[in-house]
Amino acid sequence: MTIDKIMAKDIVTVRKDQTVSDALKLMSKHKISRLPAISPKTGELVGIVTEKDMATKIASSKYEEVPLSHMRISTIMTQDVITAKPDDAEVKVLKKMVDNHIGGIPILDGDDIVGMITKTDFLRNLDKEPYNETPVKEIMTNRVMTVSPDDRLVHARRIMIDNDIARLVVVESGLIVGIITAKDMAKKIIDFKKHVPEKYQHSQIRNLFVQEVMSQTIETTTKDTTIAEVADVMVSKEFSGMPISDETNKVHGIVSKTDILRYIYDFNRKRG
Repeated sequence: MTIDKIMAKDIVTVRKDQTVSDALKLMSKHKISRLPAISPKTGELVGIVTEKDMATKIASSKYEEVPLSHMRISTIMTQDVITAKPDDAEVKVLKKMVDNHIGGIPILDGDDIVGMITKTDFLRNLDKEPYNETPVKEIMTNRVMTVSPDDRLVHARRIMIDNDIARLVVVESGLIVGIITAKDMAKKIIDFKKHVPEKYQHSQIRNLFVQEVMSQTIETTTKDTTIAEVADVMVSKEFSGMPISDETNKVHGIVSKTDILRYIYDFNRKRG
Protein backbone atom coordinates (compact mmCIF):
# COMPACT_ATOMS: atom_id res chain seq x y z
CA MET A 1 0.00 0.00 0.00
CA THR A 2 1.24 3.50 -0.81
CA ILE A 3 1.54 6.25 1.77
CA ASP A 4 -1.12 8.47 0.18
CA LYS A 5 -3.73 5.99 1.43
CA ILE A 6 -3.09 6.76 5.11
CA MET A 7 -1.43 10.20 5.17
CA ALA A 8 -3.24 13.25 6.54
CA LYS A 9 -4.24 15.56 3.71
CA ASP A 10 -5.39 18.58 5.74
CA ILE A 11 -1.97 20.08 6.30
CA VAL A 12 -1.30 22.69 8.96
CA THR A 13 1.84 24.70 8.29
CA VAL A 14 3.65 27.61 9.90
CA ARG A 15 5.59 30.35 8.11
CA LYS A 16 9.25 30.51 9.04
CA ASP A 17 8.81 34.20 9.99
CA GLN A 18 6.10 33.43 12.55
CA THR A 19 6.93 33.16 16.25
CA VAL A 20 7.28 30.08 18.46
CA SER A 21 4.14 31.25 20.28
CA ASP A 22 2.23 31.11 16.99
CA ALA A 23 3.50 27.57 16.39
CA LEU A 24 2.52 26.34 19.84
CA LYS A 25 -0.99 27.78 19.43
CA LEU A 26 -1.37 25.96 16.12
CA MET A 27 -0.15 22.72 17.66
CA SER A 28 -2.57 23.02 20.57
CA LYS A 29 -5.52 23.96 18.35
CA HIS A 30 -5.00 21.09 15.91
CA LYS A 31 -3.61 18.59 18.46
CA ILE A 32 -0.41 17.96 16.54
CA SER A 33 3.23 17.85 17.63
CA ARG A 34 5.06 19.09 14.53
CA LEU A 35 4.59 21.68 11.82
CA PRO A 36 6.14 21.97 8.36
CA ALA A 37 7.69 25.42 8.06
CA ILE A 38 7.17 27.22 4.77
CA SER A 39 8.63 30.22 2.99
CA PRO A 40 6.34 33.27 3.32
CA LYS A 41 7.17 34.19 -0.28
CA THR A 42 6.88 30.90 -2.15
CA GLY A 43 4.98 28.61 0.24
CA GLU A 44 7.65 25.94 -0.29
CA LEU A 45 8.85 23.69 2.50
CA VAL A 46 11.96 25.09 4.21
CA GLY A 47 12.00 23.28 7.54
CA ILE A 48 10.07 21.51 10.27
CA VAL A 49 9.51 22.40 13.93
CA THR A 50 8.46 20.05 16.73
CA GLU A 51 7.40 20.38 20.35
CA LYS A 52 10.75 18.93 21.34
CA ASP A 53 12.55 21.64 19.33
CA MET A 54 10.67 24.30 21.25
CA ALA A 55 11.15 22.70 24.66
CA THR A 56 14.88 22.15 24.27
CA LYS A 57 15.87 25.29 22.37
CA ILE A 58 13.88 28.21 23.74
CA ALA A 59 15.23 27.66 27.26
CA SER A 60 18.82 27.16 26.14
CA SER A 61 21.51 29.65 27.12
CA LYS A 62 21.76 30.66 23.46
CA TYR A 63 18.17 31.92 23.37
CA GLU A 64 17.19 32.51 27.00
CA GLU A 65 17.62 36.28 26.70
CA VAL A 66 15.86 36.52 23.33
CA PRO A 67 12.33 37.97 23.69
CA LEU A 68 9.55 35.73 22.42
CA SER A 69 8.50 38.44 20.00
CA HIS A 70 11.91 38.13 18.33
CA MET A 71 12.11 34.34 18.34
CA ARG A 72 11.09 33.13 14.90
CA ILE A 73 10.46 29.64 13.66
CA SER A 74 13.48 30.00 11.36
CA THR A 75 15.63 30.19 14.52
CA ILE A 76 14.67 26.80 15.96
CA MET A 77 13.39 24.75 13.01
CA THR A 78 15.25 21.81 11.48
CA GLN A 79 16.20 22.80 7.95
CA ASP A 80 17.21 19.44 6.49
CA VAL A 81 13.77 17.90 6.26
CA ILE A 82 13.30 14.23 5.45
CA THR A 83 10.37 13.88 3.06
CA ALA A 84 8.50 11.23 1.10
CA LYS A 85 6.38 11.05 -2.05
CA PRO A 86 2.68 10.11 -2.23
CA ASP A 87 3.40 6.90 -4.15
CA ASP A 88 6.10 5.67 -1.75
CA ALA A 89 5.30 2.33 -0.12
CA GLU A 90 4.21 2.45 3.54
CA VAL A 91 7.08 0.24 4.63
CA LYS A 92 9.61 2.50 2.88
CA VAL A 93 8.32 5.57 4.74
CA LEU A 94 8.14 3.68 8.02
CA LYS A 95 11.80 2.70 7.56
CA LYS A 96 12.71 6.38 7.14
CA MET A 97 10.96 7.25 10.38
CA VAL A 98 12.49 4.37 12.34
CA ASP A 99 16.03 4.83 10.96
CA ASN A 100 16.05 8.58 11.52
CA HIS A 101 14.18 8.59 14.85
CA ILE A 102 11.55 11.04 13.66
CA GLY A 103 7.84 11.17 14.35
CA GLY A 104 6.51 12.69 11.17
CA ILE A 105 7.36 13.21 7.51
CA PRO A 106 5.94 15.78 5.07
CA ILE A 107 4.73 14.26 1.80
CA LEU A 108 5.77 16.23 -1.28
CA ASP A 109 4.46 16.12 -4.83
CA GLY A 110 7.16 18.10 -6.56
CA ASP A 111 7.54 21.22 -4.39
CA ASP A 112 3.98 21.05 -3.05
CA ILE A 113 3.19 19.72 0.41
CA VAL A 114 0.27 17.36 -0.18
CA GLY A 115 0.27 15.39 3.05
CA MET A 116 1.81 14.56 6.37
CA ILE A 117 2.41 11.12 7.84
CA THR A 118 2.98 10.62 11.56
CA LYS A 119 3.42 7.76 13.99
CA THR A 120 -0.23 8.18 14.94
CA ASP A 121 -1.34 7.68 11.33
CA PHE A 122 0.53 4.38 11.18
CA LEU A 123 -0.97 3.20 14.47
CA ARG A 124 -4.47 4.28 13.50
CA ASN A 125 -4.25 2.14 10.38
CA LEU A 126 -2.48 -0.75 12.05
CA ASP A 127 -3.48 -4.27 11.10
CA LYS A 128 -4.01 -5.53 14.64
CA GLU A 129 -3.97 -9.23 13.81
CA PRO A 130 -0.21 -9.90 14.15
CA TYR A 131 0.02 -7.86 17.38
CA ASN A 132 -3.02 -9.05 19.30
CA GLU A 133 -1.03 -11.64 21.21
CA THR A 134 2.33 -9.90 21.68
CA PRO A 135 2.69 -8.24 25.11
CA VAL A 136 4.37 -4.86 25.42
CA LYS A 137 7.04 -6.37 27.67
CA GLU A 138 8.58 -7.65 24.40
CA ILE A 139 9.19 -4.11 23.16
CA MET A 140 9.16 -1.80 26.18
CA THR A 141 12.19 0.19 27.30
CA ASN A 142 13.29 -1.09 30.70
CA ARG A 143 15.62 1.79 31.50
CA VAL A 144 13.22 4.63 32.24
CA MET A 145 14.39 8.21 32.46
CA THR A 146 12.80 9.70 35.58
CA VAL A 147 12.79 12.94 37.52
CA SER A 148 11.50 13.99 40.92
CA PRO A 149 8.74 16.59 41.41
CA ASP A 150 11.36 18.68 43.23
CA ASP A 151 13.86 18.63 40.37
CA ARG A 152 14.39 21.87 38.48
CA LEU A 153 12.88 22.18 35.01
CA VAL A 154 16.28 22.93 33.50
CA HIS A 155 17.47 19.55 34.83
CA ALA A 156 14.53 17.76 33.18
CA ARG A 157 15.27 19.62 29.95
CA ARG A 158 18.90 18.49 30.03
CA ILE A 159 17.87 14.83 30.49
CA MET A 160 15.55 15.12 27.47
CA ILE A 161 18.34 16.59 25.34
CA ASP A 162 21.01 14.11 26.45
CA ASN A 163 18.74 11.10 25.84
CA ASP A 164 16.87 12.45 22.79
CA ILE A 165 13.46 11.83 24.37
CA ALA A 166 10.27 13.86 24.64
CA ARG A 167 8.83 12.65 27.96
CA LEU A 168 9.98 11.83 31.48
CA VAL A 169 8.22 9.83 34.18
CA VAL A 170 7.97 11.72 37.47
CA VAL A 171 8.68 9.45 40.43
CA GLU A 172 8.54 10.01 44.17
CA SER A 173 9.59 7.31 46.66
CA GLY A 174 9.74 4.86 43.76
CA LEU A 175 6.13 5.44 42.69
CA ILE A 176 4.78 7.18 39.59
CA VAL A 177 3.25 10.56 40.46
CA GLY A 178 3.16 12.20 37.03
CA ILE A 179 4.66 12.67 33.61
CA ILE A 180 6.29 15.65 31.95
CA THR A 181 6.42 16.05 28.19
CA ALA A 182 8.16 18.36 25.76
CA LYS A 183 4.80 20.04 25.11
CA ASP A 184 4.32 20.72 28.84
CA MET A 185 7.79 22.19 29.03
CA ALA A 186 7.40 24.38 25.95
CA LYS A 187 4.09 25.80 27.20
CA LYS A 188 5.52 26.61 30.61
CA ILE A 189 8.66 28.26 29.28
CA ILE A 190 6.73 30.36 26.76
CA ASP A 191 4.27 31.43 29.48
CA PHE A 192 7.22 32.26 31.73
CA LYS A 193 8.88 34.39 29.06
CA LYS A 194 5.63 36.24 28.45
CA HIS A 195 5.05 37.21 32.08
CA VAL A 196 8.48 37.60 33.64
CA PRO A 197 10.43 40.79 32.81
CA GLU A 198 13.43 40.05 30.61
CA LYS A 199 15.97 41.28 33.17
CA TYR A 200 14.77 38.64 35.65
CA GLN A 201 14.37 35.70 33.27
CA HIS A 202 17.97 34.49 33.41
CA SER A 203 17.91 33.96 37.18
CA GLN A 204 14.27 32.98 37.67
CA ILE A 205 14.00 30.33 34.96
CA ARG A 206 16.23 28.17 37.15
CA ASN A 207 13.60 28.34 39.88
CA LEU A 208 10.97 26.52 37.84
CA PHE A 209 10.34 23.00 39.15
CA VAL A 210 9.00 19.82 37.57
CA GLN A 211 5.98 19.76 39.90
CA GLU A 212 4.81 23.09 38.42
CA VAL A 213 4.70 21.63 34.92
CA MET A 214 4.03 17.88 35.15
CA SER A 215 0.68 16.26 34.48
CA GLN A 216 -0.64 14.37 37.50
CA THR A 217 -3.38 12.70 35.48
CA ILE A 218 -1.43 9.78 34.15
CA GLU A 219 -2.49 6.51 32.60
CA THR A 220 -0.23 3.49 32.83
CA THR A 221 -0.30 0.00 31.39
CA THR A 222 1.07 -3.39 32.40
CA LYS A 223 3.73 -5.66 30.94
CA ASP A 224 1.14 -8.16 29.73
CA THR A 225 -1.05 -5.71 27.82
CA THR A 226 -0.82 -6.45 24.10
CA ILE A 227 0.80 -4.16 21.57
CA ALA A 228 -2.54 -3.79 19.75
CA GLU A 229 -4.32 -2.71 22.96
CA VAL A 230 -1.67 -0.14 23.82
CA ALA A 231 -1.72 1.21 20.26
CA ASP A 232 -5.50 1.72 20.54
CA VAL A 233 -5.12 3.65 23.81
CA MET A 234 -2.34 5.82 22.41
CA VAL A 235 -4.40 6.77 19.35
CA SER A 236 -7.68 7.36 21.20
CA LYS A 237 -6.15 9.33 24.08
CA GLU A 238 -3.41 11.02 22.07
CA PHE A 239 -0.53 9.61 24.12
CA SER A 240 2.97 9.37 22.69
CA GLY A 241 4.17 7.08 25.44
CA MET A 242 2.88 5.12 28.43
CA PRO A 243 4.71 4.05 31.59
CA ILE A 244 4.60 0.36 32.49
CA SER A 245 3.66 -0.18 36.14
CA ASP A 246 2.51 -2.86 38.56
CA GLU A 247 -0.39 -2.87 41.05
CA THR A 248 1.64 -0.74 43.47
CA ASN A 249 2.21 1.95 40.81
CA LYS A 250 5.94 1.29 40.70
CA VAL A 251 7.52 2.02 37.34
CA HIS A 252 8.93 -0.98 35.44
CA GLY A 253 9.40 0.47 31.98
CA ILE A 254 7.95 2.69 29.30
CA VAL A 255 6.55 2.05 25.84
CA SER A 256 6.32 4.67 23.11
CA LYS A 257 4.83 4.93 19.65
CA THR A 258 8.38 4.64 18.35
CA ASP A 259 8.84 1.30 20.13
CA ILE A 260 5.67 -0.03 18.51
CA LEU A 261 6.56 1.21 15.03
CA ARG A 262 10.06 -0.23 15.27
CA TYR A 263 8.55 -3.61 16.15
CA ILE A 264 6.06 -3.37 13.28
CA TYR A 265 8.83 -2.52 10.82
CA ASP A 266 11.05 -5.38 12.03
CA PHE A 267 8.11 -7.80 11.94
CA ASN A 268 7.24 -6.90 8.36
CA ARG A 269 10.87 -6.90 7.24
CA LYS A 270 11.47 -10.42 8.62
CA ARG A 271 8.22 -11.64 7.11
CA GLY A 272 9.43 -10.34 3.77
